[in-house]
Amino acid sequence: MPLVIFGDGLKNKDHVRFKGLRHGVSNRIYRQLKHREGLGELLLLDINKFKTSKTCNSCLSQELQNLKCGEGDNVKKIHQVLKCNTCNIFWNCDVMAAKNMLLIAHCVWNGQDRPNVFKRQFTTSNVAASFHSGGALA
Repeated sequence: MPLVIFGDGLKNKDHVRFKGLRHGVSNRIYRQLKHREGLGELLLLDINKFKTSKTCNSCLSQELQNLKCGEGDNVKKIHQVLKCNTCNIFWNCDVMAAKNMLLIAHCVWNGQDRPNVFKRQFTTSNVAASFHSGGALA
């Protein structure tokens, strides 16, 4: 049975226009996939894409730099290609994101949690909430 991984960044984005396609295509694709999942033809997994295109799939490092081309004042960044400073691998950011989403899917499938590098870190505030009763403070 095929497993289809759908990045949640494209859900509910009817206003996004794909190159050469009409508006609303991503929702149509998603609804069709959900329908086929209901028929038992495939498994559909929604993945939060947080940090998937900014984390090396080989070493899980986030020390990535854009590839630079040219010399002197003509140096330009190639935004689609990233180099990992830890393992020196060059990545196409879309391929790396797809591999990282597959890694997340494997973890979820095996009953594990999402890898920590792809989790949002929540911070707690040091400010204590105060209760104001209308009277003077002690």
